[in-house]
Amino acid sequence: MTWSNVPGGPPQHSPSDPTGAQRAAWEQGGSTLFPAGKLADRISTVLLLAFGAIMTIVTAVVGIIAVISATATCDAAQGCSPGAYFGGTAIAVGGAFVIGVATTVVAIGAWIRRRSSWWIAAIGFVLAIGVITWGGVVFAGAADAGTGSSSVGTTA
Repeated sequence: MTWSNVPGGPPQHSPSDPTGAQRAAWEQGGSTLFPAGKLADRISTVLLLAFGAIMTIVTAVVGIIAVISATATCDAAQGCSPGAYFGGTAIAVGGAFVIGVATTVVAIGAWIRRRSSWWIAAIGFVLAIGVITWGGVVFAGAADAGTGSSSVGTTA
């Protein structure tokens, strides 16, 4: 159906002109990103995207505090390098942010195409958890290397 052939529009000399109710239904379906049948999909997508954003913000705050705390006691004589602390935090926060933006763009694209989008947000959420975990492992590895306790089971 094209814009020039809107149901209920000017007569097109067609024997099967639709009624005004059909025209209203067609216009409403073409003008909303939140059709009634997909409301649960939209709500779950928005909630997953919001939880991902909150998780990224919390990760950034915790990362900043952890970097400040870890680098305050970092001593080059012990082999401590603050770069690994910054790297772990950057992986966690930056990765979660990039995944969140990409997920939001793809989910909005699915909305525009009238496709289901909750699974896009769910995959983005899981990927964000994975990249935050990866950044935490890098940070923890730097913390272990900086304190000299990288070997398990040693006694003082």
